Amino acid sequence: MHEWQLMAQVVKMVEEALRQAPSARPSVVRLKVSTQSHFFEHDAAALQSVFAAAAEGTVAERAVLEILPVAVTAHCRLCGTSCEMQELLQCCPGCGAANLDAEPVPDVVLHEVVVEE
Repeated sequence: MHEWQLMAQVVKMVEEALRQAPSARPSVVRLKVSTQSHFFEHDAAALQSVFAAAAEGTVAERAVLEILPVAVTAHCRLCGTSCEMQELLQCCPGCGAANLDAEPVPDVVLHEVVVEE
């Protein structure tokens, strides 16, 4: 159900972004999503379906959802190694310890709305 709420919020943001151009129709909605987000646990087709359902009857109705992964950088508290986190729970590639501090990044950001000409 969390996905539905997020996609409904994305649709509202698209509508707000296009308020000044009432005849514009988005063809693609791009989200930047942290690689640490639970969204990557879901199938991309399932997320597209939820987005399509949330967009039904709105200006975003025919838009395609694209998800752009954003890597999260982490630093080991023990050895100081920096790395990009590829998994939700990851050990330090330098020393093997499970003591990584991830840099804070937003889970989901509306990156771009591509509009049909």
